[in-house]
Amino acid sequence: MSFFKVVQWIIWKDLLSEVRNRENISSMLFFALVVIMIFSFSFSMDQPAAQTMMPGIIWVAFAFSGILGLGRSFSVELQNDCMEYLQMCPISPGTIYLGKMMGNLLFMLVVEAILLPLFVIFFNLDVIENLPMLLLVFLMGTWGLVSLGTLFSAMTVQVRAREVMLPVLLLPMAIPVMIGAVEATRGVFSGDPFSWYRHWLELLVVFDVIFTVISFWAIDFILDE
Repeated sequence: MSFFKVVQWIIWKDLLSEVRNRENISSMLFFALVVIMIFSFSFSMDQPAAQTMMPGIIWVAFAFSGILGLGRSFSVELQNDCMEYLQMCPISPGTIYLGKMMGNLLFMLVVEAILLPLFVIFFNLDVIENLPMLLLVFLMGTWGLVSLGTLFSAMTVQVRAREVMLPVLLLPMAIPVMIGAVEATRGVFSGDPFSWYRHWLELLVVFDVIFTVISFWAIDFILDE
């Protein structure tokens, strides 16, 4: 079986599992909706402050809801010894990582696509003109979070307190991605010229590539433990 077919098979397996139980996306959406409601009521009387803090609010919702889904990325494979069977297959651990990462990326993008209209409604945002650039920023920022989150999900899958360890490991490492995503999102919301926040988008691309390559290489040692 070729490399790309294996990656496609892992993505399809995770998607099919999610369609059947709907645990990941439903929990991610519920958490993100709670965040939106809390911030919406907190800034209901102060719209200028809400507009200023909106990029940070959006990425807080995306990051913490994403952690819920990433935490289950490899933990579901513990049932019925699925993890052992995956490792016994004649495929490289990097292939497993890429399949899991692409599946997680798809889950998070679906959740973000549902949440964006809610942010627009609750906080009265005007994003129509700059929507393509905003979606590009979301993609780059989410890619960085998912590339690291999938690696740390594999690293903590055997840990008893993995629900605590995952955010403890992920969030400090993802600081460059979060800063770049927030600043690029702020530039898009403010309607700034692309040249003003281009360096933040370039930072995201650089870190996305670095995190993906390092994770693809490191997963071999993590899964063999």
